[in-house]
Amino acid sequence: MELIIRILTFLESVIYHILRPVFWWVYRKQPPKIALIKNPILQLSAVKIAEKIRQKELSSETVILAYIERIKEVNPLLNAVVENRFEAAIQDARACDKKLATGEVTAKELEIEKPLFGVPVTVKESCALKGLSHTGCTLARAGIKANYDSLSVLSLKTAGAIPLCVTNTPELCLGFESQNPLFGTTNNPYDIRKTAGGSSGGEGALLGSSSSLIGVGSDIAGSIRLPAHLNGVFGHKPTPGIISIEGHLPFCDGVEFQKYLVIGPLARYAEDLALAVKVMANRNTAALRLDEPVDVKSLKIRYMEAVEESFGLISVSEDIKRVIRDGARYLEGIGADVERVMIPELTDSLDIGMALFFGMKEMPQLLLDPEDPKHESNPISELGKLLFGLSRHNSSAILFKLLRDVHAFIPQSKLPSYRGKVQKLERIFTELLGTNGVFLFPTFVRSAPLHDQLTLQLAGALYCLIFNVLGFPATHVPMGLDSEGLPVGVQVVACPFQDRLCLAVAKELENGFGGWVPPPQAAV
Repeated sequence: MELIIRILTFLESVIYHILRPVFWWVYRKQPPKIALIKNPILQLSAVKIAEKIRQKELSSETVILAYIERIKEVNPLLNAVVENRFEAAIQDARACDKKLATGEVTAKELEIEKPLFGVPVTVKESCALKGLSHTGCTLARAGIKANYDSLSVLSLKTAGAIPLCVTNTPELCLGFESQNPLFGTTNNPYDIRKTAGGSSGGEGALLGSSSSLIGVGSDIAGSIRLPAHLNGVFGHKPTPGIISIEGHLPFCDGVEFQKYLVIGPLARYAEDLALAVKVMANRNTAALRLDEPVDVKSLKIRYMEAVEESFGLISVSEDIKRVIRDGARYLEGIGADVERVMIPELTDSLDIGMALFFGMKEMPQLLLDPEDPKHESNPISELGKLLFGLSRHNSSAILFKLLRDVHAFIPQSKLPSYRGKVQKLERIFTELLGTNGVFLFPTFVRSAPLHDQLTLQLAGALYCLIFNVLGFPATHVPMGLDSEGLPVGVQVVACPFQDRLCLAVAKELENGFGGWVPPPQAAV
């Protein structure tokens, strides 16, 4: 255990508890609810919509207009959208409908070659979408637009999908709350006083509010899974290297960085998540054997409700422990081999993750100076400015840069020891799961906290970060609402290249527990 890290996380927890009355007072008023979901199209999965478009039961234009209207309804409360291409999307939809009407394409051809023909998608601003904002949500890049499509976006377009907009993130994706000095803060659709998470928070908020079907996200320490958890939707962190990260901002050539960073989808429905992974993996689909059926009854299901209690760590809420137990019992009830396990080595996940993440040899520039974007701002100076409201950076970006500069207070001489611990965990999980097992584990320690509280609960990141370090695929699965009416769920982990097992279990748990639950909505 690294004492300095644990002392810092303990102090964070103390500050959080001291400030809870302040947060309660600031956010004591009941917030407005998002608009009622009136259009039944908004309740259909992407898979079903694509089929209806192919069969000419729905026009693409009708679908695109429904989602544009929905985004316009909810975004004033959510602040999830950075920039849209609504008019261009309508023209794209009309072109799709014309191709079907004239017989230029057939339903059979589309099902095989363009399974998302005419279906709307949304994209995290850090993933290049040609013609739209690509700033990384940092002032140093204000006004910059992408002049090409990232390969993940291009794969979706090639499959017939129609992008609608790009969505909000933290500054350079550095943080677990989507707020930045350029575009402000994104709110949670279940309670706009709460965070939508980060760094794919804009995607999470749109999906949770029924304003998107499939979102392109990225994940270097939980940035797909955490927003999926907080906004009640599905999110998949794939095996590294399966989906191209070309066109992502930030980016660097470091081997470790490229192992930890992945691009993957978020979705409201499990079948859409599986289809999106297949489309975005492109030529690597065969490596994942995504077309092979999975018999969930024949799988090994191993689970843990939390890591062992340890100084500086945050306890997992009883609601999250409950849904993990419920999921395990359900899978056991259908015939799967289910066993609760204890893996003591996971207690050091926070230390391992921080040591290796902030000990990477190569990382992108993190705190771009707005006056001189080729250089970084001084984090100590920016921290001082922040105290007086004068910094042009986010608190999380400043904290991230500080931790990077001091290697999270962990001597570099200890890195070999932590790499050895990672190798030991890899062996443990490989033996535990093999090619036919999954691991149920928390995604985070609780449901969505109030804005600015997440920075004081960073120790909870260990539940996601460790699987970026290990390079294992993981899917967040929504499992209903907690006692506060906020989404909670479970993380489903498998060995590398066994993504299909995560996706199959996600679909089975959706069958058993209902998956995405619409947020509270205002009366008409």
